[in-house]
Amino acid sequence: MTAKPFAFVLMPFDSAFDDIYKLGIQAVAHECGIIAERVDEQRFTESMLERIYRQIDAADFIVADMTGRNPNVFYEVGYAHARDKLCTLLTQSADDIPFDLKHHRHIVYGSSIRFLKSQLQQEFEWLIAEREKRNTKAISVTLKSVTASLSKTDYSATAEVDMKFDIHNRTSKKSPEIETDLPPAK
Repeated sequence: MTAKPFAFVLMPFDSAFDDIYKLGIQAVAHECGIIAERVDEQRFTESMLERIYRQIDAADFIVADMTGRNPNVFYEVGYAHARDKLCTLLTQSADDIPFDLKHHRHIVYGSSIRFLKSQLQQEFEWLIAEREKRNTKAISVTLKSVTASLSKTDYSATAEVDMKFDIHNRTSKKSPEIETDLPPAK
């Protein structure tokens, strides 16, 4: 079973954004099989900023509403960018996306949750595909078999484990070390 992607949502904690979050972002995320959460919905023991850092690090991607140029949201988006996270910026007004961020993926939804939902549907599909591309490894390692035995007495236990792995190059690239014409080492 594959874990559902996790989208961490950054936005002002203001009741004016409740419908945007619940009816827009979270509803579409649910339809796309994504878990979308804000930090104010979670229980945690560390400081809020530590939790935000941890959630950004754990997230598959970030959705951030930049409406109103909230400094906390900007700070958190900067952290997410520094951590090389996939980020989608949202805003009601294009003026809320400063020059330095205009080249990043963003959706200007005005006051229409319906428009936001339609755009986010496509964006989430892209984010999921991009996540898969980033998570595709050039080399795969799979556990082929495991055998084990356990011997125990009243005073000790001894275990012996044999593991076999299959390692495959999943790209068309060849390693120069593998492709050399040198004779095998003795």
